[in-house]
Amino acid sequence: MPIQTTVMPDNLYMRMNVDGNEFPFALSINIEQKVNSARKLTCSFAGKEALALCRLGAIVEFNFHKTNPKSFLSSTPVYEDDKSFIGIIKSVSPKETISTFTAVDYVTFLAESEFKFYKPSDYVGEDLYFAAAAECDYRGIDVSRLTSGSGIFITEDMPLFGWKTRKEFIDACFNEMRVLINDNEHPPNTIRQWYYAIQKDKTMDFFYPDNQSTGSTAYVALDISENNNNITKGGFISQIDTTQLINAITVVSKSDDTIFSQITSEPSVDQFGVVSKFVSYDSTNKDEIDNIANLLINRFNKPTVSYSIITTDSDHLFLGNLVRVRVPALNRNEILPIIGYKTVLGRELSTFLTIGERELSLSDTIELLKEPTDR
Repeated sequence: MPIQTTVMPDNLYMRMNVDGNEFPFALSINIEQKVNSARKLTCSFAGKEALALCRLGAIVEFNFHKTNPKSFLSSTPVYEDDKSFIGIIKSVSPKETISTFTAVDYVTFLAESEFKFYKPSDYVGEDLYFAAAAECDYRGIDVSRLTSGSGIFITEDMPLFGWKTRKEFIDACFNEMRVLINDNEHPPNTIRQWYYAIQKDKTMDFFYPDNQSTGSTAYVALDISENNNNITKGGFISQIDTTQLINAITVVSKSDDTIFSQITSEPSVDQFGVVSKFVSYDSTNKDEIDNIANLLINRFNKPTVSYSIITTDSDHLFLGNLVRVRVPALNRNEILPIIGYKTVLGRELSTFLTIGERELSLSDTIELLKEPTDR
């Protein structure tokens, strides 16, 4: 069935153009996105007329949105949760019956840009946020929203420099855009991470989920558990990863083996067995070494849990939105950001959400803990 300004479940409206031409031939559409990556649209369609429009490099514009109930009281539709995609066709798979094309958004221009030599003298002292934003200003990407700054400034020892594409430089900046927080509204040594994505049209967003706030800043966009009515059958999957688990740690001074700290998390050992780690730390201050050992064991003594969820009513959510997850079987009740999704538009509408936090290695954590908390 062609999709052209078509009414779908929950009053969902859709329209697609290819190179400015109406494209009423779509049979199904999938949209996928992850943080720090290009959004991908895959469309299945039928007919030779449709295939003739789908050239490599063609510009695809796709809009889908819901109507507000107030629309029915007005002659002009009132739209909410407007989501729109603009991208470039990168592959076409022609078939006798049903063909497909795949388009990606303008982040792909950053990945395909010419290599540039990035010199420390051009960037040291600049806010990482604005350095990355300047590189995003390329081939029609809208950077008008990128105005806030991160408060993290470039130093010469950051691995940002040398020959890189624009995206490689931006990714290197975001790898450094982590903030260690110690205040009254977060657990001790909370680490917050910046992300980027184009989530609508050609507009670049930098976002900074605050899922560990104990104050009023953690707005939860979705509250789910295994028994939610809007989760499809088999649509709640927990993924438990113990690859970074540490429940017995030894931290030793690099210059004096007699200065050390050893800590074991007995509850974690009882549940998962002993997983030990040796850390050589550049300090002769016993209190500092004790503190580092405590911080590391508290951060790594539990496995990482992420979730894949299939829902029928979360297509309005964006990357970075917060989701509360309640899993009594795992004794988990936590708030996590959306870091990926896939929306399937066909005979019915469903969304696959991936929620969790970006992994931070032990070495990265140690380096971050050395920095001032107002970094």
